[in-house]
Amino acid sequence: MSALATPTRPRGAFDSLGGIPVNERSLLPERLFEPGGATLEGLVGEAWEELTAAGEAECPVCSATMALVGGCSNCGSELS
Repeated sequence: MSALATPTRPRGAFDSLGGIPVNERSLLPERLFEPGGATLEGLVGEAWEELTAAGEAECPVCSATMALVGGCSNCGSELS
């Protein structure tokens, strides 16, 4: 008895970005951030600067109001 290898996908159905089959791209998770967009470091840095200057800022976690003392009114996050 001999084994016979059969392709499960048609040849040429792979994309050029890492060899992910075209028909399986929809199974990939969506990105949290788009390349070239805001970074976590940038968001936290901006919130920190706003907190120290104005005493409150937009929470980088949930977008609610964050106070210098007591942290976020919604999710409880704090920057220190």
